Amino acid sequence: MKQADVSIVNSPIVGKSANEILKHFNDYNFVDDHGHRLEFCEDFIELVNQAAKDKSD
Repeated sequence: MKQADVSIVNSPIVGKSANEILKHFNDYNFVDDHGHRLEFCEDFIELVNQAAKDKSD
């Protein structure tokens, strides 16, 4: 029997598309030390796209 991690099961991004995940993080208004918004960071966008792709496989 596989144990479910409750924190993952209750995550607000579980089952969301890449665009929905980006919107979720956009709502936090995260910025780096230079004032650049997180949702415009290519590395973050790539990470979100990979995460969304992996869960659909």
